[in-house]
Amino acid sequence: MRIDFIAQPAQQLGNLLEAALASAVSPTRVVLVSAFASRQAVLRLKRRLHELHTGGTAVRVVVGVDMGGTSKEVLQELSRWPFEVFVFKNRKSGVTFHPKLYLVEAPTAGEIFLGSNNLTEGGLYRNYEGAVQVSYSLPDDAAEFATAKNQLSKFIEPGAPIGRILDNGYLQWLVARNEIPSEVEIRQGRRLARGAGTPQDEGASLYGFEPTAGPPQLPLEVQQVVIAAVRSQIDELKEAKATAQRIRRAEERKSKKAAAPGSSVALPVPETQPEFVSLTPLAQIAPTAFYLELTATEGKSSEIPGEQRIPLEAVSAAQDFWGWPDNYVRSVNPRKGEGAGGEERVYFNWKPVWRVRSISDAAKEVINGVRMYFYQNSSDFRFYSGALVGWAKAGDFIRITRGENQPYTYDCALAIAGTPEHAEWKSYCPPATGRSPRLFGFS
Repeated sequence: MRIDFIAQPAQQLGNLLEAALASAVSPTRVVLVSAFASRQAVLRLKRRLHELHTGGTAVRVVVGVDMGGTSKEVLQELSRWPFEVFVFKNRKSGVTFHPKLYLVEAPTAGEIFLGSNNLTEGGLYRNYEGAVQVSYSLPDDAAEFATAKNQLSKFIEPGAPIGRILDNGYLQWLVARNEIPSEVEIRQGRRLARGAGTPQDEGASLYGFEPTAGPPQLPLEVQQVVIAAVRSQIDELKEAKATAQRIRRAEERKSKKAAAPGSSVALPVPETQPEFVSLTPLAQIAPTAFYLELTATEGKSSEIPGEQRIPLEAVSAAQDFWGWPDNYVRSVNPRKGEGAGGEERVYFNWKPVWRVRSISDAAKEVINGVRMYFYQNSSDFRFYSGALVGWAKAGDFIRITRGENQPYTYDCALAIAGTPEHAEWKSYCPPATGRSPRLFGFS
């Protein structure tokens, strides 16, 4: 038997757990127990757990629903999994289900991870967490392994009245309850908490900083699930907006037709239309990098040299990454000219400092402000970088990351076609769709 202590993020429990699940000798049993679970974390493990289940491994997931740590969407996702999923809840006041342990059992080895790490992106990869990994060599350590499993049986073998299988009836009862939040409500709560805290500039001077490792590459299937969810929301919003505009025009025509010749027309007061800026996404990812295939950066094919459009679903799926919408300021410019009809140009602007550089040419690097903005009239999200005009061509790729403890907010690296980085970054992008012909993706 061997005991190792894990100090995350120097060691990431998520990587150790994934390695145990991917062992050459397939586990016979896997049990994941966590007080909180996030959608992105469970989707990361979904493929491997399903593969193990199909191969005969007994898989069980046990989650808590106290303190709003597990969302309705996570429960809905887990309820569709083909193996045992338990919800652990004691209705006694003041009692919280709070353990985090992960058991992987194989014919010749056993692993138990026990610590502070929830089944979330932060718990498995990003946060400072402490845990212990106990490794058993079987059959030599069979007695010790059996003792450990027996002592932890309350959690790995949950039962009535506080451990219950997540079947469809229980799921419907749970999601109808107000104390279990949606993903939207969890993010809104975090945003309110950030707004109520120490101002960012003051906090930056009072708190220390050190670089930490991020999570591993985000599987394409996780990206696709989240992108599909927010894309559907955006489509619904656009349709609702178009419907509202059609109704408005019809009412205007009706009012003008009913008015006496030469008299002024009192047009109906327009109702507030749904807008992208107020959209609360159903799902989110927490990426470390964004990749984008560039369109033309100069000439007739580019409306504004150096300007690039970021797909709305990419912005909506990673709002914290883009600082959207908190950091953007609304501005209105009236249209000019005959036939403008009084319509206003509505922008939401932010101009953070970017470092823009070429991977293949160290001499090509600038640090300056880059305008990022959402143009509400056409529902476009854009950024402008003059450096890309001379450096890049259509089909090249950029990688955008957040600058940590740097004099810039974003680092934008350019990889031109034919370079190894170009091929690598392209591999991070799901296949293009008819509505989004350009490739983009996250890691």
